[in-house]
Amino acid sequence: MAGAQATGEGVPSFGKRFAILNLDLMAIMFDSIKKTDEGELFISNCVRWNEAVHQHHPRPLTIFTTLCFSNYSQPELARPSPFANLIDKFGDFVKGSPEVQIDKSLKLDEKDIVLHKTRWYAGAGNGLEQILKAQNISTVVISGITLSGVVMSTVYRLFDLDYNIYVVSDNVMEFPGEGSAELRECLLTTQLKNMNVGIITLDEALKMLEMAG
Repeated sequence: MAGAQATGEGVPSFGKRFAILNLDLMAIMFDSIKKTDEGELFISNCVRWNEAVHQHHPRPLTIFTTLCFSNYSQPELARPSPFANLIDKFGDFVKGSPEVQIDKSLKLDEKDIVLHKTRWYAGAGNGLEQILKAQNISTVVISGITLSGVVMSTVYRLFDLDYNIYVVSDNVMEFPGEGSAELRECLLTTQLKNMNVGIITLDEALKMLEMAG
């Protein structure tokens, strides 16, 4: 598995078969961060990236994930469990409710794919892996919240499946709080780099998108 492909000139490239993964960019998540400077910047970056992807031709495979459960009893969720304890403080995450919709600041169209999931991993309880395989995808470009949650969980799984992985550093964040900045920095500069995951800025991602066929 390689974190960065290169063109003949040695410039990093997404390659020909890449997918955009936007992980848990839900209304409930954006509402939790939008009143902070860090959150405001993160949302702005995600909007900018989403607009660029939608304007690119040909449009790359673009997948959004949202955490949700069948109804208020959350039958997909074991109790007691660490994951249940973690998400209880945020809400019920009921499928179809406003809180689990992709945030309205991100404009979606009929070409976007929205996958419902029931755990941190982007492919938990849905057809993510089947879609990536069917579309012959070799590289994924990841944005999402939180970095230590859905992003890392998804990176580990797709790493094991031999995908090339890029994480857009400006488009991932932790919930603001004590130690969150240090955790984010450690994951980006140490853990992910040690896994040979490509860590790129938003500007770098935009340039690589522009170069992509």
